[in-house]
Amino acid sequence: MNKFFPLTLLFLALAFTSCIKDEALNAECDITGVDSTWLYAHRASIIGMPIITNDNISFSVQKGTDRTALAPKFYLTPGASISAMVNSAETPANGITRDFTTPQVYTVHSEDGAWHKNYTVAFNYPRPISVCSFEHFALESTGRYYQWYETDENDIDNPRRDYWGSGNAGFALTGMGKQPSDYPSTPEPLGVRGNCIKLVTRNTGAFGKGARMPIAAGNIFIGEFKVGQAMSFPRKATRFGLQLVGGEPIWFSGFYKYTAGEVFTDIKLNICPDRHDTCDIYAVLYEVDPDKFVALNGDDVLTSDRVVSIARIADPGEPQEWKFFKEPFVLQPGKAFDQTRLMNDGYAIAIVASSSRQGHYFEGAVGSTLYIDELRITWSGEEEPTPALPQN
Repeated sequence: MNKFFPLTLLFLALAFTSCIKDEALNAECDITGVDSTWLYAHRASIIGMPIITNDNISFSVQKGTDRTALAPKFYLTPGASISAMVNSAETPANGITRDFTTPQVYTVHSEDGAWHKNYTVAFNYPRPISVCSFEHFALESTGRYYQWYETDENDIDNPRRDYWGSGNAGFALTGMGKQPSDYPSTPEPLGVRGNCIKLVTRNTGAFGKGARMPIAAGNIFIGEFKVGQAMSFPRKATRFGLQLVGGEPIWFSGFYKYTAGEVFTDIKLNICPDRHDTCDIYAVLYEVDPDKFVALNGDDVLTSDRVVSIARIADPGEPQEWKFFKEPFVLQPGKAFDQTRLMNDGYAIAIVASSSRQGHYFEGAVGSTLYIDELRITWSGEEEPTPALPQN
C-alpha cells in the first residue's frame, strides 16, 4: 500500500467533519476541546469530561451548581475564532461569562472567514441512567445522520441530555451515506412503545475497503464517539460510559429482535462460510478516578481491570418478534461494589448494542439488523423488571 494513503485518509476525515459547508483544506471551524486549565479550576463542580459532538457540548455538573454565571474556554482548530450574540451584538466569546440556566449557542469561524459552525453548549445536572426508550432523536447540524438524546423532565429550562453516541459520524467519512436512512443507526417508528432504534451492518465501499474497515456495524452506546480518532485508532474512538450511576446495578433488561446477514466476512472481506453473525447487547459498570475521568473503549470495555460487573446476553439468537431479556450484573473476580466510591462519583455505567458482535474488528455480515427498545438499568432497591406487552 502507498505509505501516504493513511495520511490522505486522515485529511479526508477532517474535511468531512468540519464546517456546515463544503470547505477547503485548512479552513476548519471546530471546537476541538475544553481548556484544561479552566476544567481543572472547576473540577469540584464538573463531573467527568464534557461530551463534544459535531454541534453540541454537554457538561455534567453537581446538583445545586450555580449555572447563571459560567465562562467556559475552548480549544479551536488553528486560526479559528469563536463568537456569541450578546445584547444583540456579535461578541468574541472564548471565556466570556454567560447564563447557562438554558443552553447557549456559540459560533466558530474559520481563519479565512469563509466558514462557520454553531455549537450549543449546556451545563446539565446529572440523572442516573434508567429507562432508555429511544423516543428523542434529531438530525445533526449538516442533516446527514441522526443523534439520540435523553430528557430530564425535572430540569425544565434545560431538559436535553446528550448521553448517546454512535458510529454514524464515522460512517459519514465513507461517502456511502447519501441520506440519513443509509446510515448504520437510524430511528424506527414501530418499537415496543413508540419509536425504537434500528442498527444495521453496512458496507463502507471503496473508502472503507482501502482503510481496512470494510464494514460498519450499527451501534448505539452511552458515551461519545471521537471522530478525529476514527481512522487511526477506530476502537479507541468509541468512549463508553458516563458517571450516571444510581447505586449498585442489579439488572439490565429490554427488548430486541434480530436477523443476521447472509454472508459473514473478515477484515479482508474474505467470505467465512463457517461463521454466522450475531448481535451484542450489554451493560458495564466500571471504576473511574473522579478527578480525571478516563473512559473505557472498544479495546478494553469488557476486559479492563477497572470493570466491576457486566450484564450481557450470551446467546442472543435471532428472534423475529420482540423478545424481552433480563440479564443480571455479574461481579468480576475480586470486585465488590463500594458505597463510598459511589458517593464520590467513582463509577461509570455503559450500555452498548451492536448489530455485529465482532463489528469493532470489522468482521460481520452486511445486512445484519438489530432492533432494540425500552432498555433499562435496575438499581439496588428498585423493583425487579418485568416484561410489558408491546404496544405496536
